[in-house]
Amino acid sequence: MSSFLIGIAGGSGSGKTTLADLLQGYFGDRACVYNFDNHQKSKHNLPITERMRNWDHPESINWQDFLTNLRKLKRGETVVIRQREQQTLRGRARAVTFSPAEIVIVEGYLLFHNPVVRELLDFKIFVDASDEVRMERRTKFKRPRYTEKILLPAHHEFIEPTKRYADLILNTGQLSLQECRDQILDRLKQYSLW
Repeated sequence: MSSFLIGIAGGSGSGKTTLADLLQGYFGDRACVYNFDNHQKSKHNLPITERMRNWDHPESINWQDFLTNLRKLKRGETVVIRQREQQTLRGRARAVTFSPAEIVIVEGYLLFHNPVVRELLDFKIFVDASDEVRMERRTKFKRPRYTEKILLPAHHEFIEPTKRYADLILNTGQLSLQECRDQILDRLKQYSLW
């Protein structure tokens, strides 16, 4: 059995995780959520910008491992990931076996940056919101210097331009979660997932 891959990309605080969890809840056991963040390099292997570790640069991602796993998930195969605690990103990563469902919702900030990833995704959603809305929502790692010198510039250079690859763009600063979900489900009708 192959899996249908839904990609959700967008900047920090745009609502990617919330939307992914909402869709997973709608589809129930037919869907699962795969987090792109599990493929960030360890902090010692991150690029340095402005004398800080840059978590928001494309070079912060282990693309080879991510692509290997994404191909396996698309084929319906189980993968083993090194999972970190997502709220703090502290502690040792632990090996976790991840089994795909019929629908795999892949969410991540730089998800559409890589052309091979874009080709593997069956449906691409870009979650948009203004810088102000996103920074107000941002819950982890609120460091003003990092936000000003790295996060926002990286968003405008590497993430924002990728929305042109999306099949659907949702502005979560203007739409409710219900409206976002309804638009997604309406567009997914063409794929006979029901």
